[in-house]
Amino acid sequence: MLLQILISAGVFFLLLLGLTLFYVRHQTKVPYYRLTQRQCVVLLSKAIQGVLPEREWHIFVGMSIRDNEALETLREKCLLIDESCVKGTCLINGQQCISFNKQGIRQLEMLLDEWQHKSNYTV
Repeated sequence: MLLQILISAGVFFLLLLGLTLFYVRHQTKVPYYRLTQRQCVVLLSKAIQGVLPEREWHIFVGMSIRDNEALETLREKCLLIDESCVKGTCLINGQQCISFNKQGIRQLEMLLDEWQHKSNYTV
C-alpha cells in the first residue's frame, strides 16, 4: 500500500514537472500582434479614406502591441476614437469597411500627419 502511494506521488510529480517544463519552453511562442510604423500609417490612411476593412480595425484596436510602446500609445488613441467617433460600416468591394464621423476623421488625420513625420519612419 505504501509502495503504491509512493509510486503514485512520483508519477504525479513527474507529470507536474513535465507540464511545467512544457509551459516554460513554449510560453514565449504565444502569438501577439506585431505592427510596424509603416503598417500603422497605411491603416490610418485607409481609415481616413473609408476603405479600411472592419476586421482590420477591430484587430488593431483590440490587441495590445507589446513590443513597441509608441505604437501601443497610437493604438490606445485609436481605441478612444473607436469608442466615440465610429458611425458604422459600409460595404465596399464586398467587405464591411469602418466609417467615422467628421470628428473621428479629423483626429485620424492628425495622427496620420504625426506618424508620417516620425523620424524613424521609412517608406
